[in-house]
Amino acid sequence: MFRVLIETRDTEFVTTQICAIFCLIGIFHEFPAHNTQEVMRVKFRDLFLYSPERDEGVFILDEPSYPPTDYDPQMNEGGPELTGSYKKDKAAFDREMEKDLNGDLKIREFTTRVAGRDVKCAAYFFDGLVDKSGVNDFILRPLMLGSRATEIRSYSDIMNVLLVQSEVKETNTIGTLAFDINFGSVILLIEGYGKAISVDAKGWEHRGIESPEVEKVIRGPNDAFSEQIRESTALIRHLVRNKSLISREFSVGTISQTPVSLMYIKNVAGEQLVREVERRIKSIEVDYLFSSAELEQYLEESSLITLPQFMATERPDRAARALLLGRVVVLVDGSPFAIVMPTTVFELNESAEDHYLRTPYVNMIRGIRFMAFLCSLLLPGIYVAVVNFHGEILPTDMLISIVAARDKVPFPTIVEIIIMELSLEIIREAGARVPTPSGTTLSIVGALILGQAAVSAGIVSPILIIIVSIAAIGSFATPNYYLGISARILRFIYIFLGAVGGFLGITAGAFVNAVLWTCTYSVGVPMFVPVAPITKGGVPKTLVYPRIWKQDYRDDYVNPRRRRKQQSARGWKKDEN
Repeated sequence: MFRVLIETRDTEFVTTQICAIFCLIGIFHEFPAHNTQEVMRVKFRDLFLYSPERDEGVFILDEPSYPPTDYDPQMNEGGPELTGSYKKDKAAFDREMEKDLNGDLKIREFTTRVAGRDVKCAAYFFDGLVDKSGVNDFILRPLMLGSRATEIRSYSDIMNVLLVQSEVKETNTIGTLAFDINFGSVILLIEGYGKAISVDAKGWEHRGIESPEVEKVIRGPNDAFSEQIRESTALIRHLVRNKSLISREFSVGTISQTPVSLMYIKNVAGEQLVREVERRIKSIEVDYLFSSAELEQYLEESSLITLPQFMATERPDRAARALLLGRVVVLVDGSPFAIVMPTTVFELNESAEDHYLRTPYVNMIRGIRFMAFLCSLLLPGIYVAVVNFHGEILPTDMLISIVAARDKVPFPTIVEIIIMELSLEIIREAGARVPTPSGTTLSIVGALILGQAAVSAGIVSPILIIIVSIAAIGSFATPNYYLGISARILRFIYIFLGAVGGFLGITAGAFVNAVLWTCTYSVGVPMFVPVAPITKGGVPKTLVYPRIWKQDYRDDYVNPRRRRKQQSARGWKKDEN
C-alpha cells in the first residue's frame, strides 16, 4: 500500500491517504496523552460523538432514573378508597392532586347544613376547565345557602335536591376522582360522608364550529368538526337522528387519557368490523395521544406504504354518510378531523361535493380528477423517459423544439428535473409555514426563481417548467391531501425509473406499485376493492358514478347488516305509469 502511495503523483491524494491511515491506526491503538503519563484510548464512536470527561467540580446531570416495572402513571379509575374521615380524605386527595405544585387547582372550603347540623365541605376544581359562573350558581350557592333554606335530611338529598346539574355521581375511590377533575368536574368532599360527589361542570374555552378549511364545497353544508369531541359527536347526531347510532367511549394514553369515540350505526355496520376497530383501539398502550393523525398511524396495517389507509375528514356530513353506508367513524378529543374506516383508493379520489352534484357533472369532474392524479404521478417520469430513450414517438418538429430548448442547459435531464422538483417542494413547504402576510412575497419570489430566472440562466428548459407545473397542479387537484403527498413521493421514484429504463422502467414500477397497493388493507378490506378483488356491481360504479336514485345497495365488501338502503327512491314515477 505504501508503494502505491509513493508512486502516486497527486500530492494532495497522498497526504489524504496517509492521514486516513494514521486515523485508522489511532482507532485501534493507544497514544500517550500530552503532558501526562496516562494512556488515552481513542474509540471509534469518539470520531462522531463528543463525550467530555467527567470532572467532579463540574455539575453534570446523572443518568435518568427509570421507574420500576410495576410503575403505572395512568390515573385509572380505582385506587385507594376514601376512609370516611374528612380530615384524612382531604389530606389524601391533596397529595394525589399535588396541591402545593398545581397553581391552577382551586379549593373552596365551606360549610353546608345536613340533618340540622353544619358539616365541613371542600370543592376541588381546575381553573380554566370549568364554568365558574355555573360552579358559583349551581354548586356552591345551593350547598352554602340552599341547604339552610331547604330541609336536607340525609347526604343523598344533596344529590337529589340541591345539585341541579345534569351529570352528578358519587364514588369512593381517589383514582376516579382524579380522573374526573381533569375532565372538568367539581369534586365535593363532605364531612361524615364516606363518599365524594363528582359534578360535571365543563366550561373551558374552545374554538366554535366554523367552515371547513380543507374540504370546501360550493353546494353543501358549511360546518366542520371542532377540537371538542362532544361538539363533533353532536354534529353527527344532528344529521343521523336514529336511536341505533352508537358512540363507544375509550381513553387512550396512560398519562394523557385522551377521550376517543367510536361511532357506528348498530343495525347497519357489520359486527366483525366494529369488533376489529374496537380491538385495535383497546390494544394501544402509549403514554399520550393528541390527534386523530397519531391514532391513524397506530391503527394502520402497513406503515411503510405511502397510500393512506384511512380517510380523514373534517366534514360532519361526510362522516354521517359513511356511517349510513356501514362504515365506522373514530373521533379524538383535540382533533377536528374524523377517521373513516374502511376506505378504498377510489373513495380517496372522491370529493365531498360529488354527492351534491348531478351525475353528468360528477362523471366529468371525476375523469378530470383521475387524469390530474396520473399526471402528478407519472408525467415527469414519462418526460425523462421520452427525452432519454423514446424521442422517436414525438413529432419531428416537437422533438427539434425540445432539443433546441435544452441546447444551453448544462445538466442531464434527470438532474434538471430533480432540481425543479426539489425547488418546488421547498417553496411548497415554505408556503405552508410562512405567515399569511408573507405568502404573497413568497409566491412572487417562487415564480421568478422557477420561471423567468431559471430559464434565462440556462439552468432548466422552458418545456420542463410546463411539465413540472402540470404535475404540481395535478397534485393540488387530488381531493385527499395524503393521497396527493403519496403521489409526490412516488413521482421521484418514477423519475429515476424513467431515467434508467425508459418506458420499461416506468411499467415495471407501475406493476410493483399496483401490487403493493392491491396488497394493502384498510381494517381487513383490500384498498383496490371492488376492482381487485371484484365485487358484485362494483366495477361499473368505479367507472361511472350512478344516478342517486339507482344507488339501491350498500357496498358488500364492508359486510353491512342491511344490504339494501332504498326501496323506491322515485315512487312518483311508478304512480305516473
